[in-house]
Amino acid sequence: MKEHWRLPVAASALLNSPEFVVLRRRECALRLLLEADDGTSREITLQFAGVESYKCTFMTSCTAAMFNLAYGKLVSLNSTWLDEVRSTGKKDAANIHALKHLMITFDDGPCYEIICRSWSVNE
Repeated sequence: MKEHWRLPVAASALLNSPEFVVLRRRECALRLLLEADDGTSREITLQFAGVESYKCTFMTSCTAAMFNLAYGKLVSLNSTWLDEVRSTGKKDAANIHALKHLMITFDDGPCYEIICRSWSVNE
């Protein structure tokens, strides 16, 4: 497991549940609305490109590991799911090696997992 990014505030400072958006060209995004210390709000967007697969697990089905590994932070994992995605379909070697299994979990869930080639953050 490797940590790539962490929420700049406590996960409880999110004003709404994260908004998951499917975009064009195998991209998706998580939009997070945060409450700043001065009472104002600001949006942070995590964007994922080269998406091969994604899933969302809600609170009643989240495991303790989802919270322990990825609560309020974006982490990459080695997983059987990643191995399965790498081995299916028509992908060249460079694409296969670039794929990452990313996970982030929030208060009361949900836990978002995305297998993609790259990600970025817009703060």
